[in-house]
Amino acid sequence: LVHLHKGGKVMFFRSLLGIIFKVRKFTIADCGYLTAVIDTVKAFGEKIETKLPVNKGRAPYCHRCLEKMAIRCAWCGRAIFIGELITLHTPAKDFKIPYYAVVYSKKPLQLVGCLRRSCSCGGDRSGFWYLPGKVLRVESPLEKAMRMGQAVVVGDISDLNEAIK
Repeated sequence: LVHLHKGGKVMFFRSLLGIIFKVRKFTIADCGYLTAVIDTVKAFGEKIETKLPVNKGRAPYCHRCLEKMAIRCAWCGRAIFIGELITLHTPAKDFKIPYYAVVYSKKPLQLVGCLRRSCSCGGDRSGFWYLPGKVLRVESPLEKAMRMGQAVVVGDISDLNEAIK
């Protein structure tokens, strides 16, 4: 494809170089694939831009593997990507559990849900959807307040480092 407007072939090569350099850096992932450090992860009709943590020139997973680790919220069905906040909610007795629901515990029954404002599963952060596609359980702000017997201040509910203190 050669663009004939705005300088013809010169503009085409500038565009091509822009695409090449926009991809940024590449790294080898532990899964064996060569991957961009920053790329889009797509799952269940949604997408998110993700930057891989690189240590000594390697990343733990590639973006395509991260796509396979995404799950759906048991209540609204929207995508939950690696690193996102999750809630662990017990459904009402008349709730029909969808086939894609991720069960965190059976007794009591707790399903993994998202923390979107538009979702009906509740808004109490109970953890993060974490590598390699599992729940990283952390104490919720409510649980921490109950344990400490006083109010707690949370600076950033999505900050994993703050959550595990």
